[in-house]
Amino acid sequence: MAELIYRTLRENIADIIRKRIIYQELEPGQKIVEQDLAKEFKTSRAPIREALRQLENEGLIEYVRNAGCSVKEITLEESFEIYLMRANYETMAVKLMGGNVPEDTICRMEEVLEKMKKLDEEQFDQVFVYDNQMHGLLVEMTGMIRLYKAWKELNYGNIVTGFSLSTDKKRVVERQYPIHKELVDACREKNKEKICHVLSDHYMRTIRRLLKEQGLSEEDSGFSFDFLV
Repeated sequence: MAELIYRTLRENIADIIRKRIIYQELEPGQKIVEQDLAKEFKTSRAPIREALRQLENEGLIEYVRNAGCSVKEITLEESFEIYLMRANYETMAVKLMGGNVPEDTICRMEEVLEKMKKLDEEQFDQVFVYDNQMHGLLVEMTGMIRLYKAWKELNYGNIVTGFSLSTDKKRVVERQYPIHKELVDACREKNKEKICHVLSDHYMRTIRRLLKEQGLSEEDSGFSFDFLV
């Protein structure tokens, strides 16, 4: 059994299952049985159920009537929709601020950037934590609660699932610092058009990578790639 750190039992169990999904020890579509987890963690089914509900809210697992709980499968179409919405929410936030990213936001982005710089392959699961922190700061800076909530609903499980399509985890980790440094540098310049261009390019490269890994071209996808507001 995996070792539990000192947090609530629900949080510990959720963290362990989350990492298993990220590292594909639990594969898309694989069933998750509460009773088996309760036996593994030597606990009742109540904290197991709470942990699974948390992961369901994050988009990592899903409950299907008469079928139980399983790791959520995500299609290329769903990935495209997620990245499209995230990109538009973030560029909308930048435009609302006229490109004037507050100094406090930039400082917090730089703190996250330093953490990205120190990542190694063994910390693959942290890629998603830091990526969400970085991009979330751009939406959060507007102070618009509903906009941030809408963005946040997309941010964890779905992005984790998208990244899990990558077979080269080392490369995913290594590219986090340079691509996000480009974003922070653009924010430092307070150039609205440049920030939006960096964000657009960031998401387009991710989508093209997903297509490439599935042996598809942009034409094969059936999508229009001119999607940013």
